[in-house]
Amino acid sequence: MKQQFTLITVVIIALIGLLSVLQVPDEEPPIETDPHFVDAYIRDFTMVSMNENGKPIYTLSADLMERYNDTGESEITQPVFNINKDDQAWVITARHGLIDDDKIWVTLRDDVVMLQKDVITPLKLTTSKLRLNTQTQVADTDQKVDIIQGSMSIKSNGMEFNNLTGNLELLDGVKGIYVKD
Repeated sequence: MKQQFTLITVVIIALIGLLSVLQVPDEEPPIETDPHFVDAYIRDFTMVSMNENGKPIYTLSADLMERYNDTGESEITQPVFNINKDDQAWVITARHGLIDDDKIWVTLRDDVVMLQKDVITPLKLTTSKLRLNTQTQVADTDQKVDIIQGSMSIKSNGMEFNNLTGNLELLDGVKGIYVKD
C-alpha cells in the first residue's frame, strides 16, 4: 500500500510538472483598432477648380493631405489657396487646414494670412482661423482679425468677406488707425 501511495504521489507530481510545462498560454488580448485613422494621403498636391469657361476659379495646394476614414474630412499641411476673379486675386496661406469631403468648405487655421495680389497697395488680413466656402467664395471668421493696407490698420473681432462682390464686413469691436503719408 505504501508503494502504491508513493507511486501515485510520484505520478501526480509528474503530471503537475508536465501540465505546468505544457500549460496553454493565455489568450492574446484582442487588438484594439483606432476608429480614426488616415486611409489615404498625398504629398505636394494641387487641386484646381474651373469655371464654366475653363478658367481657374481657385487653386489649392499643400505639402500634405491626409484623408481620415471616419470623418469624411482631409487635413492639409501648409495650404496655399489662390482665388481668382476677373481683376481681383487673393492668396491665402496657413499652417494647417481641413477640407470637407464635398470640397465645399475649407477651414484654414494657425497663422492665416490673406493677401491681395496684383495691386499697388495690397490689403493684408491676418487671423487664427478662416472658413471659406469654395462655391459662394465667402470667407468668414469669428476670431480676431488684423487688417493692414498701406498706412491703415484695422482690428476686428470677426469678419465676412465676399470675393464675388468684393464686400468686407467687420463684425465686432472694430478699431482702426489711419496715418496720413
